[in-house]
Amino acid sequence: MCLKESEEVPVMHIKRALSFALSIAFISGTATAQETPERSQITMGNGTANAIQVEGLTRQNGKSIASEVRVDGTDVSTLRANTTAVTFPAVTIEKAGWIVLHPVIDGRPDGDIVSGFTYLNPGQSENVTIRIQHPADAGDRFLAMLHSDVDQDRVFDFVFVEDGINVEDTAVFEGTRMIAHLIALPE
Repeated sequence: MCLKESEEVPVMHIKRALSFALSIAFISGTATAQETPERSQITMGNGTANAIQVEGLTRQNGKSIASEVRVDGTDVSTLRANTTAVTFPAVTIEKAGWIVLHPVIDGRPDGDIVSGFTYLNPGQSENVTIRIQHPADAGDRFLAMLHSDVDQDRVFDFVFVEDGINVEDTAVFEGTRMIAHLIALPE
């Protein structure tokens, strides 16, 4: 499509205005999918639309067995591991996502490590179980928190970035409250 010289000026003004508006939106942060509150303001607990019920939490010990047979037929390997299942009586999440466990190491939750996670459909779910693929004893501590499925692919995309912000399937916030609880595994 060709524009007459008199028509090119308004098109250029529209392009400049659009470019300026996008630049302002990007700089001000309004173009981000989810704003994360400043660290100093973050608190933990339940919100009004998202919650984790930790009262009545249960733990079950189990065993996991995996076998592998090599193609040449001569090598067989079997892995036996102690596992722990943790069941939350109820979890409510506004949008699809996960309940995730991060271990507490040296008195602090380690957000770089994911000990286990379970997918949640929107709404309230009862008896939500997360399987931890390593031994976990009564009294071991974890941070249980909700993460949203940002790209809605039902795959837990976890990328940890310095300053405690993950940029893939992000932690669920209601205002400055991160939906999370420090828990100790029961007997």
